[in-house]
Amino acid sequence: MILLKSYTILYAEDESIIRLNITEQLSHYFKKVYAVKDGEEALCIYEKVNPDVLMLDINMPKLSGLDVARKIRQSNKNIPIAIITAYTEEALLLDAVELNLCKYLVKPVSKSTLKEGLERIHKTLFLQKKDIVMLSSKFSWHKQTKKLYKENNVINLALREQLLLELMIDKFQKNIFIEDISAVVWEDKYMEEISINTIKKLVSNLRKKLPKNCLKSVYGSGYVLTTI
Repeated sequence: MILLKSYTILYAEDESIIRLNITEQLSHYFKKVYAVKDGEEALCIYEKVNPDVLMLDINMPKLSGLDVARKIRQSNKNIPIAIITAYTEEALLLDAVELNLCKYLVKPVSKSTLKEGLERIHKTLFLQKKDIVMLSSKFSWHKQTKKLYKENNVINLALREQLLLELMIDKFQKNIFIEDISAVVWEDKYMEEISINTIKKLVSNLRKKLPKNCLKSVYGSGYVLTTI
């Protein structure tokens, strides 16, 4: 069973008959289907609705599906993108690899082929969900890339801020003692004594980059990271 009813998809195809046919099929699987007719419209709608999945025809007016994928990959490395095309040239397949596309569908797309593509998308979303810790509806921590996001934008973290957040994610919703922070975050300075004020300053800097009330102080012992 393909469980995609909690997700939205942006589907771009310039041929109206194909677009209507595929849109109808996609509507059986997704919560919402945003269907557009060209690459420029696809980018515009992407910015407005922030879909969970992209399915792009490769040969469209104004911007091709690969052009759209390239632009989106500049800010979003994880969203599943499937490309639909009538071509199977080696150069296009190499582009698909470089863009980390989750599926390459060749026209005409049958119901079984579409279902196979959606199964791949579902698997990609499932694996990403295990890799992502949602701190709020907008903030997420990606374990594999070790990056903090606010929606689709990366929030820059200093090295010790990243180490501290990793520790807190590992001990999610559990009290983290001052001694643990000192030992893990300043592992490279294990022979030195790290002051309480230094740790407090680091926590304060990280707190400014997280959702409000997400990182809480535990009186007399340490800190705890929770969702909001």
